[in-house]
Amino acid sequence: MTTIACPEQMIFAVLREPSKRRRYDSAADIPGLQGLDPAEAERLALELTDLGLIARDHGRYTIIDWSVDRITEHLALAGAIQALAAAQVASLHSKADFSHLETLNSALKTFDDMDAANLLQGAYIDYQWHLELVRLSGNRAALSAYGKAVPPAVWIAGANYFQLDEARSSLVEHDRLVAYMKAGDTLRARDAVSFHVEEAAAQIRRAGAARIESYPGKGT
Repeated sequence: MTTIACPEQMIFAVLREPSKRRRYDSAADIPGLQGLDPAEAERLALELTDLGLIARDHGRYTIIDWSVDRITEHLALAGAIQALAAAQVASLHSKADFSHLETLNSALKTFDDMDAANLLQGAYIDYQWHLELVRLSGNRAALSAYGKAVPPAVWIAGANYFQLDEARSSLVEHDRLVAYMKAGDTLRARDAVSFHVEEAAAQIRRAGAARIESYPGKGT
């Protein structure tokens, strides 16, 4: 399990920057990283690139526009791959090691659900939970496709449209899915993860349409 090293307000600044098509010659020019030592800015920019929040091309940086439409499109793909993976894990339930999935879910349950700032780190751990689900399937093609097409930014940007109680309720769905996979119930496992991801996408669309965002604003 890993956490995000970049300070949360820097990530929020990147997500909320309106000029998404602008190119930045230096990492220290990126919103949220401005004024930092160049070496420190480069280090944080590398993490933001790995998370899928910014891109680097020919030495210049661009902020990726994680709009509601873009998030939900990637979630649709993630849901399809995870449905396949969940069914395959269930079919291999006697050989699967669920310990890491359970450790990640336990970590999510420890977050203070009264602090909206926890949405960010929680989203990243939740991303790791879903990635582990695909890894457990043993399907290397699915894992490769998922890793390339579904970056952590999908979860990180998407969490901005969740309320804390909604994020907390999803952990019960994790437990239910694991129970179906442990029981070898391929159909319920497949349907459970499909419902889980589809509901997340629906919530993001609703909050996006209502212009409701949950990440703390600057200075909060």
